[in-house]
Amino acid sequence: MMPRILMLGGMVVGALLQQLLPGWAFLGGTKPPILLCLALYCALHAPPRDLWIGLFFAAVLRDGLDPGRFGPALLAFPAIGWAVFCVRQEVFVDGLVAQAVFGALGAMAATLVATVVLGFTGARPFHFGMALLRILGSGLLGMAALPLVSYAMGRLEAALPKRRGYGWQ
Repeated sequence: MMPRILMLGGMVVGALLQQLLPGWAFLGGTKPPILLCLALYCALHAPPRDLWIGLFFAAVLRDGLDPGRFGPALLAFPAIGWAVFCVRQEVFVDGLVAQAVFGALGAMAATLVATVVLGFTGARPFHFGMALLRILGSGLLGMAALPLVSYAMGRLEAALPKRRGYGWQ
């Protein structure tokens, strides 16, 4: 129960942090994908039930805070999270290289889905050069953000008290 509360509370704090951080103009105006990184952290470390709770909560927060149509993150986050969940047994999930690769690919895929959905619905104009810059920029930010988010969440989970030796567990 406590890790689930920590996960959801971390996502609320991550959503606030993502809204407060400025967009990087030279990367197409993208912001660091903190909520996606928290969803990827869930995909790398959580059991399946907590994974789906975390993925949908992060997607709803992301779509709710993003100006535009509601739905791109609800399409992208579960697909990305499930793909990462399926291969997490094959990689060292706490390794810096694996986290950087998952962060970059996940952020690029989420930005691609958002760009395509918002471009086809007419919510945002589609320019190929700007879309490519945003996709590559979000990949760079995701590559840097996932190891930091994973380190912070790992430290918070390690600080939780361990419940052993009492109760009916």
